[in-house]
Amino acid sequence: MKTNPKIKAYALIASLVFMIPISINWFTFLARTFSDDNDTPVNPLEYKILTDSTAAVSKCRLPEIENICIPEKVLINGNDYTITCIGNKAFSYCRKLTNVKIPTSVTEIEYSAFSGCSSLTNIDLPPNITCINAFTFSYCTNLKSIVIPASVTSIGYEAFDRCDNLDVTIDNFEDGVEIEMDAFKGCKSVKYTK
Repeated sequence: MKTNPKIKAYALIASLVFMIPISINWFTFLARTFSDDNDTPVNPLEYKILTDSTAAVSKCRLPEIENICIPEKVLINGNDYTITCIGNKAFSYCRKLTNVKIPTSVTEIEYSAFSGCSSLTNIDLPPNITCINAFTFSYCTNLKSIVIPASVTSIGYEAFDRCDNLDVTIDNFEDGVEIEMDAFKGCKSVKYTK
């Protein structure tokens, strides 16, 4: 059975007529999403609602980002939420990330949140943080120093594993913090201030 060449031509024209608007809309979306214009800022972070008033940073959308300032509050669906947590693997393997600012509202950094951020050189932990979970900063090989505030009561398994250049200062007594096995494996030094 032979297909009429005119039918093939009409089918091709019809498919192009329908595809061009879709392509234009798609490229417009991409241009707006990744625009450098101040009119259309790109939010590199995704959030997860935890309670009626709190949220967590759940993912960094731009793994090539170098600096990030996590906001204390975020607007989701018209409601304000306070950021209290940095979620599991939120920044994991953002290899170009060098500097992170964490708001004072954050009280917990979850499992592997910054693991593999091999360019990370500066991070200040907020004074209200209570828990640093397992593998949180593992393989942050360029991290030089960190002060763990007195508010921290537990540090998870291999939390700072393979941070070979890291000098850790814990603003607490040695028995004031529950430290799991190999939390500081490979670190340059660990000292307590009290």
